[in-house]
Order: sequence, then C-alpha cells, then structure tokens
Amino acid sequence: MSEKTLQEIEKEIAETQAELANVRGDDCEVYARIVGYYRAVRNWNKGKKDEYKLRKLFKIDDTPAEFPAERTESAPLAATEYESEADQSATLFPKHEEIAYYELYTRESCPNCPAVKNYMDKLSLEGRSINVDTKDGLESAAARGVLATPTVIFYNTMNTELFRAHNTQELQDLLEPLSTAEIA
Repeated sequence: MSEKTLQEIEKEIAETQAELANVRGDDCEVYARIVGYYRAVRNWNKGKKDEYKLRKLFKIDDTPAEFPAERTESAPLAATEYESEADQSATLFPKHEEIAYYELYTRESCPNCPAVKNYMDKLSLEGRSINVDTKDGLESAAARGVLATPTVIFYNTMNTELFRAHNTQELQDLLEPLSTAEIA
C-alpha cells in the first residue's frame, strides 16, 4: 500500500468537492390536503401556497397515551342495551351539569377559530382558550392529542374528557340536546 502525497490528497479533495457542487436531484412532488382533497402543492394558487407556509406541524411523542380502560365483552356498548331512545341519548350526550369546563385550542391563522370562540363565549361554561402557536400551547395540544384547530374538549369535574367538537355545527349538535333536555 503506497502512501499518498499531500498534493494527491488535496487533488482528490478538490475533485470530490467539484463533483458535490454539481450534484442535482430530481424535483420532489409534495402533496397536501387542500379544501377536502389532496393535490400537489406546486399546483396550488398563491394564496393557498402562502397559507401552506404558515401551517404548523404537530409532533406527538411515540410514548403511548393514557386511555380509559377498554370495555370488556361482559359490558358491551350496544344500542340494544337501552330500554328507550331517551336512555340512549342520555348516555351519548352528557348532562349540562356534568360539563365542568372546556379547553379551546386555536391558532392565529385559523379561519374557523373565531366563529367557534364566539360560540363558546356565549355559553355559560367555564373554559380557557389555548393558542397552539405558543410553545406551551403546542405542548398542551400534543399532550391531549389535538391535531387540528379549532378543537374544543369538554371535561367533567373529575377532569375526564367527555367529548370533542371542531366547529360550530358539531357544538350545536352536542350542546343543544343538553339545553333542550334541561328545559323539558
């Protein structure tokens, strides 16, 4: 094995650097969801491209989340267990007094967040708004498994999650049966 001179080594380094400077790869096609379907980002209009640049990706740890104990076969959840439709709706929709508080996850650039925030402000429920654009807000969202904004999580007095909603229509569907049940 012959030893190389310093000039030979420098020549090889220069050749390698020249090769690396001329490396060209293929264009990468990126697809993302836009208005309900996936499409190549390069084909989006300017406004949607700018919106895409503002998106914040959520990163969730690989550690398993704590979920409530799964139901066993001895206690299956089936519609046939309910004696009446009223019994079933009472189980599906918790009573208003069972809701202790809520957490509303929002972003500055979220187009649907203001409507949901306004809806929640009109309710007589305790709650807080969490901005996922902040470090603490993003950590809280990741800990709760929140992957989109707006997300409203309702909790009972035992800090157990009751249900979630993502827009005003879902909120109305979940909460209006509660208010009409209280009136009746």
